[in-house]
Amino acid sequence: MDRKFDFKKMLLLVSPLLAFAVLLVPYSWANQAFIVDWLGCGCPKMDELGNMITPDFNANDFTSLFWGLISLCVTISAVLLSRKISKNKWWLRIVYVVGMLAVSLLISYQFIQMMMWN
Repeated sequence: MDRKFDFKKMLLLVSPLLAFAVLLVPYSWANQAFIVDWLGCGCPKMDELGNMITPDFNANDFTSLFWGLISLCVTISAVLLSRKISKNKWWLRIVYVVGMLAVSLLISYQFIQMMMWN
């Protein structure tokens, strides 16, 4: 019984990372369907003199902001779920939260690179 409980506890502790899997397809679709049309791609724009104009805020910035916010939510969830770990093992709580932060930032970075408009 104890092993089964530990397995369920482990699944619960890793569950915030499912947000990335759930949001990947809808955000990719929304990004292609209307976010790029609304904010413009990250492509450099030229004025009539041939000087490059950098856009102020574009779809690439919005994508970075979105996945950064998801990483923040995953980290906050990890902090709240760290209560499930024994109070005697405070160091394990810290390792868990830092690990979840690192993994969520790595996943966010990969998604941002995958959805970058050049």
